[in-house]
Amino acid sequence: MRYLICAVVASVGIVSAPAFAQAAPPPVEAYGMLPDIVGAEMSPDGDRIALLTQTAGGMEVRIYDIAGNTYSHRFDAGDLKAHDLSFADNDHILLSASQTARSDFVGRYKYEFDGKIAVNLETNRSMQLLSREDSVADGQRSLGQVVGQLENGQLLMSAFQEFKNGVRRVDLLRADPDSGRGFTHAVGDLDTIDWFVDRDGNPLVREKYDAKRNLYTLELSSGGSWKVFYEAADVVLPPMQTVAVTPDDDGLYYIADEASGEPTDDLRILRFDGTSEPANLAMEGFDIEAMLRDRNRHLLGVRYAGALPDYAILDPDLRTNYRQVRSALSNTAIQLDSWSRDRSRVLYRVFDGQQVDYWLINDSRTSKMTALAPSRSAIPASAVGKVYALNYPARDGFNIPAMVTLPPGQAFQAGMKLPMIVLPHGGPASYDSVDFDWLAQFFASRGYLVLQPNFRGSTGYGQAHLRAGRGEWGGKMQDDISDGIEAMVEEELADPDRVCIVGASYGGYAALAGGAFTPELYTCIAAFARVTNLPALLAGEKRQAYQDQLNEVWRRSVGTTVRSELEAISPVSHATAFRAPVLLIHGDDDTVVPAAQSRDMKQALERAGKSVELVRLDGGDHWLSDSDTRLQTLRALDTFIGEHLPVATRQTATLSPSVE
Repeated sequence: MRYLICAVVASVGIVSAPAFAQAAPPPVEAYGMLPDIVGAEMSPDGDRIALLTQTAGGMEVRIYDIAGNTYSHRFDAGDLKAHDLSFADNDHILLSASQTARSDFVGRYKYEFDGKIAVNLETNRSMQLLSREDSVADGQRSLGQVVGQLENGQLLMSAFQEFKNGVRRVDLLRADPDSGRGFTHAVGDLDTIDWFVDRDGNPLVREKYDAKRNLYTLELSSGGSWKVFYEAADVVLPPMQTVAVTPDDDGLYYIADEASGEPTDDLRILRFDGTSEPANLAMEGFDIEAMLRDRNRHLLGVRYAGALPDYAILDPDLRTNYRQVRSALSNTAIQLDSWSRDRSRVLYRVFDGQQVDYWLINDSRTSKMTALAPSRSAIPASAVGKVYALNYPARDGFNIPAMVTLPPGQAFQAGMKLPMIVLPHGGPASYDSVDFDWLAQFFASRGYLVLQPNFRGSTGYGQAHLRAGRGEWGGKMQDDISDGIEAMVEEELADPDRVCIVGASYGGYAALAGGAFTPELYTCIAAFARVTNLPALLAGEKRQAYQDQLNEVWRRSVGTTVRSELEAISPVSHATAFRAPVLLIHGDDDTVVPAAQSRDMKQALERAGKSVELVRLDGGDHWLSDSDTRLQTLRALDTFIGEHLPVATRQTATLSPSVE
């Protein structure tokens, strides 16, 4: 075979999956609705788990008592666009929520505004943090970031303040979780972009970037004033991404920007005396994609990207807990979620390839692992398709990692010649891994082979893989997708005459670019929240961003800001080349890619006499954040793909959701 296959089919003995007696796959709702558990978090004392759940009645917050094996609290969150939750302390949870709106503060454009809502578990009262201060400007796009916490329970949050005397600045505030009131903890200015605090929550570092003067500075709190310990002038973008504080409060961990000339695939340490040194945490060929940090953002470890996540854990107690789980669940996707303050109990999210992903508690003191709950109770183990990680060579020899999901019960073997859905990811600075992907699993449950290529320009597999995609929109990045199809066809895994491509955001662009530049490959094309007209997208962003910074971002990703070059790689400019029918889906509250991008594409295809349908999602955002728009999208895809790429008819099961 021309590619290496790495199967993820671990067997786990601690979870007994229910038998699935029906031959029919689960209904569309089982995949299209948000998962039963949207988010979870362990309390600092390790005694409780907060769960953000989707029920038949809408979103709900539940508090699970581990010792009692029961729910101690339930709160209705149906009126909120809630995304995640966390514990502020043992008696307060924080709910992350957002709203799509316009604001005088940011102009006439729609933005996604986020915030934090604190819930007191003793009184059952809730309060939005920083919502009662007249000085805190309305319509801030990031009013939900917590950067630290004091021992008295107050949360440290960055906020833009406007005062009656005309002063405007970004300060660090102490937010009270019961009253919602905010009190100035440290004073910033208009250029402040982040704060770091020491272990006690005292202001430590003020990070600033002046986009007008292209000036970046880091300042250390010293004797009641601020002292610059790092400065970079003439930088179009910040030269580093600061991520955590060192254990001794004497420096910051950071990832260098590519223009800095420093290595960008490892963490480095910038000491407060101005010296820099490597953190020696790099893993060749894989990105550091996430930081494990304590409540005041001191580094506990890092997570590496790739087909399966891996970790380097600095904290000895957390490392011991993780190693117990890793030893028991080999060849399994294990995500550390949260942990008790003493690290003895840790909450994990696990995908073992045998069932839907589930939540797991490990107690290192007793070496006991307990399966808490599956993410989707309506999808039984027998309806889960096996996920494989593989690699194939592109036409120029470049190695392309990819994920392949098989229909449930299907063995991986040459000669299958299955109908195939190609599912390129968004970003494009993102990647697909071995995990329960609701869209891939939906298509697999309907009998399709699903290919998810991590084309060059994807993250996850090192800086060389990422940079190889620079300037390759519609070029080598697109060829990588086409070459993946060829690899599947060559090994007789996929039927060359039965291939559809489906994508969202950049993946939607790739789907339409496939119709524009390699129309012979596809039987049908579906794209949602996608870019179709690059010059129009750039023109819209120019009205909302500083020119130098915007040009640099586009140079690094798309490769150009020249109109003629952008038109050449825009699907809307090549409507006459399309052969396959096209389905377009777009939410009218998309703040990332304007819905006009889909309208432009539809009009261009109609003028060219092509088959095209546009589905408008009322209130839909870029991420399909709610069940209604996600389900509407999946139903449209199911109907469209079923019509143009049918498989043997199978009766679907009826959904009877269990929320317990």
